[in-house]
Amino acid sequence: MSSRWSNLKEILHLLLPMVITLTLEFSISLIDTLMLGHYDSYHLAAVGIASSLWVPVGCLVMGTMFGLTPLITRHLHGRQPKLVNLYMSQAVGVCLSIGVLLTIFVVTVLPYFVGLMNVEEQTKRLAIYYLYFFAPAIPVLAFTIGYKNLFEAASRPHFPLLVAIMGLLLNVLLNYLLIYGAWGFPELGVVGAAIASTIATYCGVLVFFCYDRLFNPVTLFSQIKLKYLFKFGVLLHVGMPAGFALAFEVMLFSSIMWLASSFGDLAVGASQIAMSYTSILFTPLMAISSVSAILVAKALSAQGGQAVREKIRVIVALGFGYNLICLTLTQWFAIEIPLLYTSDTDVALMASGVLVIASVYQIVDMLQTTFTGALRGLRDTRTSMLAFAVSLFGLSLPLGFWLAHYSPWAERLTIKGFHIGLGIGLTLLAVILISRFYYLLRRRTSVITSTSLVS
Repeated sequence: MSSRWSNLKEILHLLLPMVITLTLEFSISLIDTLMLGHYDSYHLAAVGIASSLWVPVGCLVMGTMFGLTPLITRHLHGRQPKLVNLYMSQAVGVCLSIGVLLTIFVVTVLPYFVGLMNVEEQTKRLAIYYLYFFAPAIPVLAFTIGYKNLFEAASRPHFPLLVAIMGLLLNVLLNYLLIYGAWGFPELGVVGAAIASTIATYCGVLVFFCYDRLFNPVTLFSQIKLKYLFKFGVLLHVGMPAGFALAFEVMLFSSIMWLASSFGDLAVGASQIAMSYTSILFTPLMAISSVSAILVAKALSAQGGQAVREKIRVIVALGFGYNLICLTLTQWFAIEIPLLYTSDTDVALMASGVLVIASVYQIVDMLQTTFTGALRGLRDTRTSMLAFAVSLFGLSLPLGFWLAHYSPWAERLTIKGFHIGLGIGLTLLAVILISRFYYLLRRRTSVITSTSLVS
């Protein structure tokens, strides 16, 4: 019992600030959706389309930053803290090279895909404008995640929380000024939302840098190692599969948004509301994933396999409790929640049907997210990448498309068919990741035990 209680305290020390931090970060998208939803339906649909296209691309470089966690955790808590500079320098190089290339891709290629969507011309034009003005934030947003991972791996999650609060307040203020044209500022609508998010992103990374270099009692990232700036093979080896896995997951949600456009602008708006709401519910799960990665990496090297199993059991129990609360609230308020986003009752009614389904598959989503992080703690990111590709694109999309368009229930399901397919794919994904984690844990524990006996 005492061991379980100590594990719970350790997990909550990391988890609670990280949950609040991620919730605040995702609230930036929520604020955009809320403000634009009450501004104009075309602008709401535009931000949904633009986000569905740039987010998977941005996640490729942002997800790569997740590779920092297992690389720097053991050094921050060990005898070689200076090696942190090496890996953070690689992170800077990734953002400067891959991040900039992806930014160019967003402004040159993605507008073509906007043109393929079955929505109004005004919606297409506004979505393209959003991509143009938000694209420069992608490399900086990735490095912000790198800084956040650095502080969290150092068991100091409270400063990223402070940065997230400052970023959200700044974004709300700038959105109010630039979307609605308050206090003499130009009324820019969705373009104003893009500019506000870009400015808030740059300010966030500047705050991280200034605090760490000028005010932090023990500077975590003290020097850029120019020799390793563009020699980021180690980070890419661990982080790129994690980046692809995250991109695959987000790409699937974005594909659902893209496919929903075949049902018209109302369906796009409803899908954007559902995804914005479920993103808020998903943020604690992302925090659970990060905590799993940190604790597995620390426990395996210092305490052994049994300690890892105990910590994972506590994390999963917390996740189930959280999901039960979310399921209950979403089912009870399935109609009222979409009305917070829009005054259009047709859009709200369509979104409510999706929310009921999404609240159910959040349970298996919690399991796959937890064990994705646990595998990252074991420095196995390729399994997650392959499992995401097979489960989500090999099963979820084809099944969801059939349910929405060709099944005997297609006329009744419409966009809900995509989310039913998603839930089934996530179930398969969770089974694969859980099996892989316990297989690797048994193998690594046996290797450590054999080495100890030989010594």
